[in-house]
Formats: sequence, structure tokens, C-alpha cells
Amino acid sequence: MKKLMKKMMILAVLTGLLVSCNNDSTEESNQGNVTVKLTDDPFPFDFATEANVTIAKIELKNENGTYVTVFEGNGNYNMVGLTNGVTAQVNATSLEAGTYNEARITLNGASVQLTDGTNYNLDASANDTRTITIEPALVIEAGGSSDVLFDLDINDSFQFTGMGGIQLPAWFSNMALIAGCEFNADFTAVDLDQTGTISGTITDSNGAVVANALVEVNVNGNTVSTQTDANGSFTFIGIQEGTYTVTAETAGSLSGNSSGLTVNTSATATCNITIQ
Repeated sequence: MKKLMKKMMILAVLTGLLVSCNNDSTEESNQGNVTVKLTDDPFPFDFATEANVTIAKIELKNENGTYVTVFEGNGNYNMVGLTNGVTAQVNATSLEAGTYNEARITLNGASVQLTDGTNYNLDASANDTRTITIEPALVIEAGGSSDVLFDLDINDSFQFTGMGGIQLPAWFSNMALIAGCEFNADFTAVDLDQTGTISGTITDSNGAVVANALVEVNVNGNTVSTQTDANGSFTFIGIQEGTYTVTAETAGSLSGNSSGLTVNTSATATCNITIQ
């Protein structure tokens, strides 16, 4: 009898371990990996050397309406330079498979520094939480990997003011006009794996490349912008599938556009524009 009871106890323990292993396997199999990335729409001028934001927390809302934390800490990012396809990785983690269509991002600091050494501390106005629609929604598959991209429009977020607190126009070229700066975070978010890329070069009528041209595309009512680099090149990432018109202009009033540009998921659409 004792031997029988001992065998039954051993069997029960083994059965429990097997069930536990199976449950762990089931739980693990329903997880996917997600990488949180950050990029920006830049200033249309070159006299800001730093535009810093401090991210305290990022949460994603699942299909049950529950927010799940994918990053928590104090990540400080200089957004200047995170443009034309350049991104910063905020965090990589595992998450329950499913669809996530909304995010909350909590900031607890911001500042901007100019080329003359002037620094504006904007922590007071940056200390808040923003709710952002993820469009297209983030889809995490069991055993798969996904990327969610947060795009901060720093030109809209860091709002420079002149004398009397009057907000300066989006495109101004004289740093001496700046008397202050206000902060109001303007984020968009996308499932990067469900979007495409637009890349090209801006040239003038003589065929010379144009640096620091403002290039824009309207995506679902939101204007996404970037600046051409020294080689006249630009890149947009995180663009949803669709047909778009891309425009380009310079401070010297030169302009041009390319219409009917088709963007497909996980592909790069080439867009070269001649401005005149």
C-alpha cells in the first residue's frame, strides 16, 4: 500500500509539472516581440542644436481596453538629427499577441538649445501624458516581431515666440527674432511594419541638388515634413499605403511637387522633384 501511495504521489507531481510546463509553453507561444522607436519631423532651419524630450513612460492599449507598459524610465532624446529615416530605439520587449490601436506617452522634461548657446528649459509644460491613435494599428503576432514608431513633430512641438509672446511663423530664418519658446508635444504613431517609405532628391532647374529644402506630404490629414540633407536627399518612413502628392519648397520661394506617388507596405517609393 505504501509503495502504491508513493507511486501515486510521484505521478501527481510529474503530472503537475507537465501541466505547468504546458501552460508556460502556451503563455510563451502567445507572446510577440515589439520594438519601440522614435523619430521626428525636423525644424526648417539649422540654428537649433538640441531639442530634447524626456520620456517617462509609454503604454499601448490592447483589445480589452487595458493599457500595457512597454517602457518606463527616464529616457532623454535629442530629437535633432532623428530625421530622414533615422530612429532611436526606446525599448524592446515582449507583449501579448493582438492589436493595439492607441498609445499613451508620458513626458517629464523638454528643452531646446540654439547655436548661440541660448537654452530654454521647458520641463513645466512638458510634464504631461498624451494619448495617440496608432494608425495603422500595431499588430503583434505570436512568435513574431513588430516595430511601433512614434514621430514627434518638433517644429510644431517647440513653438518659438518673439517679443510680446507672439508665436513666430513655422518657417523663419532670423534667430534674432526669438525671445522665448513654448512646448506642446505633437506625436503620431504607426505600426512601422505596415507602412512604406518615400525617398528622393530635390534639385533646381539647373540640376543642382538643393539642401535644406522643406519637403512635405499629407497623410490622413496630418502634414509630415522633413528637410533635405547636404546632398539634397530626403526620406519619409512610416507612410501608410496610398497615393500621395509630395511638395518641396525653399526659403527663396522655389517650389515643386510630385503627384500620384504610390506607397506600398515594406517598399520604397522614389520621388525626385525639380523646384523652380
